[in-house]
Amino acid sequence: MNLPSVTGDAEGQMVVDTIHDLHPDHHDPQHQELRQNIMVALLPLALIAFLVLTFIAATWTVLAAK
Repeated sequence: MNLPSVTGDAEGQMVVDTIHDLHPDHHDPQHQELRQNIMVALLPLALIAFLVLTFIAATWTVLAAK
């Protein structure tokens, strides 16, 4: 009942799409891309695999010596 009225100016306002007007080197902060190096992901996995294999080899050696 007591809703605010819309002025004549607000009806004629235009929404401007500025994403296409950006400089080619500019990155839109709303658009996030994952540019992660594959080595950053695989290095911890390789280290964990190496430690597990080393532990298995050490355990096998100790058990075989008994």
